Amino acid sequence: MIGFAIGASAAYLVFNTLKPAAPGQLELLPDGRYVVAVSRLIASANKSVHVIMYVAKYDPKQSAEEDPANMLLELLASAKRKGLDVRVVVDDVTKQSYPETLDFLRSRNVPVRLDPKAGVTTHAKVVIIDGEWVAIGSHNWTQSALENNHEFSVLIRSSELAARVEEYFEELWSGGRSP
Repeated sequence: MIGFAIGASAAYLVFNTLKPAAPGQLELLPDGRYVVAVSRLIASANKSVHVIMYVAKYDPKQSAEEDPANMLLELLASAKRKGLDVRVVVDDVTKQSYPETLDFLRSRNVPVRLDPKAGVTTHAKVVIIDGEWVAIGSHNWTQSALENNHEFSVLIRSSELAARVEEYFEELWSGGRSP
């Protein structure tokens, strides 16, 4: 029991005292830390925000304050209004289950495409910001994933890594289908 308490205390300290990533470093984003970090980076982006997301769910019945997925999607729309290169690739499940997400993005001039091949699942959850930051992990953009589930992602600050992940994004984007 003492070992468990020490381990839990150490884990708490690690997760709650990490500083934002310096170049070439990473920040661990368990559970709700993801929304804090990714929303901060999208809001402060200067050039681009590219997203690959298995499921993104916009709920028109809730505000951005009530639903963290709505908040992230609103931040994408805001970045697009500022003139940034904002593009989103989603899996077919988003179109089938949450068409209001596609309607929301398109109504705000955020380009969105479905993954390149029907029947092939794009299960990735990736956000690339300004060619410098990459958030990758298990967080879908749904209220349950962002508020209730145990999810884990990492945020990496590395222009070299971001360039490699951008290549993958561009591959999906260039072959992507219109929703």
